[in-house]
Amino acid sequence: MASTRLSIWWLLALLTLPFCLCQDEHMEVRRRFNKPVARVVESRHQRTSNNAPSREVVGQLDQLVEAFANNSSADTVLMRQEVDDLEQPSHRVQTPQQPECNCCRGDFGYRLHQPVSGPPGLPGPPGLPGNHGNNGNNGATGQEGAKGEKGDKGDMGPRGERGHIGVKGEKGHPGVPPELQVAFMASMATHFSNINSGIIFSSVETNVGNFFDVMTGRFSAPVTGIYFFTFHMLKHEEVEDVYVYLMHNGNTIVSMYSYETKGKQDTSGNSAVLKLAKEDEVWLRMGTGALHGDHQRYCTFCGFLLFETK
Repeated sequence: MASTRLSIWWLLALLTLPFCLCQDEHMEVRRRFNKPVARVVESRHQRTSNNAPSREVVGQLDQLVEAFANNSSADTVLMRQEVDDLEQPSHRVQTPQQPECNCCRGDFGYRLHQPVSGPPGLPGPPGLPGNHGNNGNNGATGQEGAKGEKGDKGDMGPRGERGHIGVKGEKGHPGVPPELQVAFMASMATHFSNINSGIIFSSVETNVGNFFDVMTGRFSAPVTGIYFFTFHMLKHEEVEDVYVYLMHNGNTIVSMYSYETKGKQDTSGNSAVLKLAKEDEVWLRMGTGALHGDHQRYCTFCGFLLFETK
């Protein structure tokens, strides 16, 4: 039993010894705002070329700083010289030598004057979407494109609604009264050979206002105005010459003459513009010779009112 207890005490002593021997280390003491601060800057264990432990002195101390721990207060530290906050790294404290121990302390690294950036971290989560931006400025006007081909004609659309009634127009000029609507045309379908007499036409194609007398062959003016007359005659082949006269109230106005040897025909005519008073008469008078007449109506007499006068 006694041997068992002795073995246990030896094991506890062996476990505690390395912890006690490894407390010796270099410390750097500096004072910040009148409060002493101790920081470990270098271990007493460093390897040499012969792998033997040795102590390296980094800098020369200006003064020894002694720290004492008070039994009543562990926070009280006595210092013989104040150490500035920005003290040089050469101001170091070397503690008394202790037996060297390589079992629980590794080598210290070197302090770098500039920090070394570590590897980049993992990307963070995506942020919230931003606000919608403003519209951009209007672009420049583009060039006119090529004209396309003409398309097919579309279907007829539906009939639209009836439009509004338009504005009534201005009153127009009065039309031609019935007494001023005057025009006639007469033709000859048979031969005529009465010398020194008024020519009688066998048919009347036009007689607007009925102012031409078919029985006498005379035109009577309904109103005072300017009238236009024209006539064309074909000579009969049995005579050599023919005279025809345009008469106004018994006076000869214009004449027609046609000459050709017997057996041959010839045509001739004339025209006149006359100012007639109301109820004046105009007709054709046969002078000499004879006129040819058939269904082709070569001999004609025409007239109409141009306008009324006062």
